[in-house]
Amino acid sequence: MAPLTVSLASHYPLRAIYMVYAILAVASRVPFWLIYYLPRSLRQHQQWSYKQAILIQLFRTAIPYAVTLRLAPPMSLDPLKEKAQWVTVKPSPTTTYTDILQDPDIKPQTIGGTWYPDTPQRSSNRPVILHFHGGAFVIGDGRKENIAFGANLLLKHAGPSYRVFAPQYRLSSYPNCRFPAALQDAVSAYEYLRHELGVPAAQIVLSGDSAGGNLAIALLRYILSTSDALPKPRAVLLWSPWVDPAAAAVDAHVASGNRNYSTDFLADEFINWGIETYLSPHVDATSAYISPLRHPFDTQGVPLWVQLGAVEILADDIVKFAEAMRGVRGNEVDVHSDSYAPHDTFIIGNMIGFEREAEVAAKAAGEWLREKLVAPET
Repeated sequence: MAPLTVSLASHYPLRAIYMVYAILAVASRVPFWLIYYLPRSLRQHQQWSYKQAILIQLFRTAIPYAVTLRLAPPMSLDPLKEKAQWVTVKPSPTTTYTDILQDPDIKPQTIGGTWYPDTPQRSSNRPVILHFHGGAFVIGDGRKENIAFGANLLLKHAGPSYRVFAPQYRLSSYPNCRFPAALQDAVSAYEYLRHELGVPAAQIVLSGDSAGGNLAIALLRYILSTSDALPKPRAVLLWSPWVDPAAAAVDAHVASGNRNYSTDFLADEFINWGIETYLSPHVDATSAYISPLRHPFDTQGVPLWVQLGAVEILADDIVKFAEAMRGVRGNEVDVHSDSYAPHDTFIIGNMIGFEREAEVAAKAAGEWLREKLVAPET
């Protein structure tokens, strides 16, 4: 399956030429950054290290070039480097996909997924964290090169009884993979855990970073809407969740116009690529399943743990979302804010110099899980 190619520079041979240009354009600026960010007073945030300042600047500069090239990962169902950690997941019976999941053009398909640290046997009594990767719905695949850093942090701090399963849900950067494709795949993954592996719903913790956090919220909403046809999960972990894509649908400068733009790496081009390809002609951007900030709901006893970087672009929206969810009677919402962190350090902290912040957040999540949940013996 080939990704959608809207940009002229994403076509060969212009793609190769533009890629060389992009590399040279970014590399040419590095010497300046190496000098400019030596004084702490000139860094994007004065609490940041020299390394963090340079890597954030590097990411933010490189992202628009990557968007122009439409650098979406290959969507293969082959095991590749994951080997025995990889599984394929077939769609559930069609009656599982109702209401918002019914679409004249988008149908459930077989997907893949990666297990951490290994693939469990059927009827395992160990709890599972079902994690949905981020990437604005256009990049990412849940494989080791994509989320191993975050998955290993979860395994370290949640406890030895846990496993993590990361589905390779369909990306909207590919043809016919707009909404509700990713949500269909999320339901397929949830049902795979319950029916193929025999994991009780009460042993499943939903989790997601960035756009994956949006997907985890949508999955919880869908599960709760089925009138117990799908039993509810035990809890939800949200890492820098993207809770208001509708804002980007009406404002192409939602990143650059944000008060935290200088202390984050997210770029308008990346966010716009995501929202332009993800939206469905049949569902408005303000839909509860796309922009949950605008639609707080009763979680029916499922507790939420929400993490954010206080200086990330999505910080204000995430805080508003947590407050709105807390405002619904009976909801339990705990928030962990990393004072000087940008977006999604949980998954890419090792790439941008925020390993310590990611470790602190994962430790907090693990403590929360142990406080709220009683894990079975291994």
